[in-house]
Amino acid sequence: RASAGDGSDHPLALFQGENLGLIDYAQLKLQNQCLAKAGYPQNLNTMLSGPRAAFPGLVITPRTFGPTTEQEARRIGFGWDQPSEPPAVVSYDPNYDRALDDCAKQAWKRLGQDGQRIYFAYYDLGNNLSKSLMKTITERLDPQLPTKMLTCIRGKGYQPTDEQVFLKTPRPQLLGVRFGQPDPGAGASWAPRKVPGTVQVGPAVAARQYHATPEEGALAVAWLQCRQETTMAAQEMTAAVAVQKELVARYETSFDELNPQIKRLATQATALNGAR
Repeated sequence: RASAGDGSDHPLALFQGENLGLIDYAQLKLQNQCLAKAGYPQNLNTMLSGPRAAFPGLVITPRTFGPTTEQEARRIGFGWDQPSEPPAVVSYDPNYDRALDDCAKQAWKRLGQDGQRIYFAYYDLGNNLSKSLMKTITERLDPQLPTKMLTCIRGKGYQPTDEQVFLKTPRPQLLGVRFGQPDPGAGASWAPRKVPGTVQVGPAVAARQYHATPEEGALAVAWLQCRQETTMAAQEMTAAVAVQKELVARYETSFDELNPQIKRLATQATALNGAR
């Protein structure tokens, strides 16, 4: 039953993001093999080489709330490294569009008559769980935390541009420091040429590292220290577990009904095209 996840530090481990990713990948691979047979190999040639878990944000760890070491804080500041992405495939060919439509339907059919409905029902569940998760965690923190964060960050030489806004939601962006950006990736600025009758493939987008400015790195270290000194970091994790438990309880019926179906569908998907 759904409540089986309650005792752990990660109650939402009950959500089968990996299996959802497997099903997604299998459907896509079947669809793209069908497209290639219809004379359109572009999607098959450019798709990822393996599945990725869906809704990774539902796996909450201390890292969810920012860097956990001063070394990491100095390098990445408040940014995120970006994973690689497959090239964009853009169609101006009505024949391709029809084939895509047809191949998508055929791929779902091969995953069983209820495959598509189960997949999208579980995807909806993922969306519902994600929607209010972080917001609710923030709302559960000690109301005195913003004042404590302001005092702490001031003690380290920083002053918010707008104190009232900071006291509402303490954010490093309000401290007047210049932030960095990810590497400019090839392909990030690609745009297709709108030629009727063509299917165009953009460049692959390589993984990109985020580079904090030195002042952003220094602020990120101070911010991490303040999150630890004010117990904000510990409170976030405690609240995260409590909020996850409530979500598991609220969606217990959905978990009970859909989890066995998703597991079965993922087994079938893996068997169908050796996605693993």
